[in-house]
Amino acid sequence: MRRFVWVVPAVVAGCLGAKPDLSAFFLLSSPPGLEAGAPVPVVLGLGPVTLPGYLDRPQIVVRVSEHEVSLAESDRWAEPLRENVPRTLRENLARLLPSSSYVAYPWHRSEAPDYGITVEVGRFEADVAGAVVLDAAWWIVDAGDGGVVERRTTVVHESAAGPDRAAVVDAQSRALAALSREIAAAVRRVVGGAASP
Repeated sequence: MRRFVWVVPAVVAGCLGAKPDLSAFFLLSSPPGLEAGAPVPVVLGLGPVTLPGYLDRPQIVVRVSEHEVSLAESDRWAEPLRENVPRTLRENLARLLPSSSYVAYPWHRSEAPDYGITVEVGRFEADVAGAVVLDAAWWIVDAGDGGVVERRTTVVHESAAGPDRAAVVDAQSRALAALSREIAAAVRRVVGGAASP
C-alpha cells in the first residue's frame, strides 16, 4: 500500500508533463537616430557604472508604488543590467562623439584615458503603466590630475509606446540615450575648454 501511495503522484506528474517556459528575454539597445556632431578625438574611460542592488537580478523590476516593487518573473534581462547599461552607454557615446575611443574600466595607468566618466544610477525602472524613470548622478574626471571637471544629476522620464514589455524596454533604452546625450554634450564642453588657449 505504501508503495502505491508514492507511485501515484509520480504517474500523475508524468501525465501532466513539465510546464512550458514562458520566459522572454530583453536587452537595452542604442536607439536609431542618435545625432552625431563634429568629431571629438578624445580617449574616454567609462566607469565605474553602478546600479542599486534591487536592480541586480535577472527579472525585470516594476515599480508598484514609492515603497514597493515587483518582479516580472517571466520577463528577464538577457544579460545583467550591470553589464548591459555600461555597454549601451558606451555605444551611445561612440555614436554621439565621432572619433572618440574608449578604454575599458578599470584601466591601467599606462593606458589611462584623457577623461573618466563615472555614473551612479539611483533608479531605473518602469511603473505598472509603463512610465520609465532614470535617475543618475554622473561626473567627468580629468584622468591626468584626478580633478572633477563636471558633475551633474540627470532625471529622465519616458513613456512606453504600448503596454507590452518590449515597448517598456524600448522606453528604457530611450531614457538611457537621453542620459548619453547629456554626458556627450558635457564631454564636448570639457574638451572644447581644454583646447581653448
